[in-house]
Amino acid sequence: MRDAFGGTFMIKLMLIFIAIYVTFIAVALNYAKAFRVKNKIIDIIEQNEGLNNCVDTSEGSVIDQINTYLNSISYYVSLDNKNANVIAGKNCTQYCSSRGYCIEKTENTTSKTENIISSYYTVTTYINIDFPFFGLNFNIPIRGETRKIERIQN
Repeated sequence: MRDAFGGTFMIKLMLIFIAIYVTFIAVALNYAKAFRVKNKIIDIIEQNEGLNNCVDTSEGSVIDQINTYLNSISYYVSLDNKNANVIAGKNCTQYCSSRGYCIEKTENTTSKTENIISSYYTVTTYINIDFPFFGLNFNIPIRGETRKIERIQN
């Protein structure tokens, strides 16, 4: 009887360990995917030298390229907060999509010459952590910045 109780305890302990291990691996894989998405969005913005029009979703636009990439790797994090689909200003100073990414533009003029405007973009992607048994559901942001993009002002 004593051995049966010890065997049952050992099986419960192994199941708990396996559940913790699987949870850790799932979070690590989601983190890696969000990090990869952030880097690809930064690459798309740098290749197109900025996000000129965040309302334009026609084929070939920057937002369309980002959404096409997100569809190809099946990345979707639901942003239920009020930041989803925020478009601020004429020059798209902030754009948050309900697909799970935000792009914020920081712009400044250089002091040497008044007609050169340099800007960079901060990209934020999210990891969605959801533990329904414990009632936990939250998003972890992952941020990154593009290189400085300079333009001559007309």
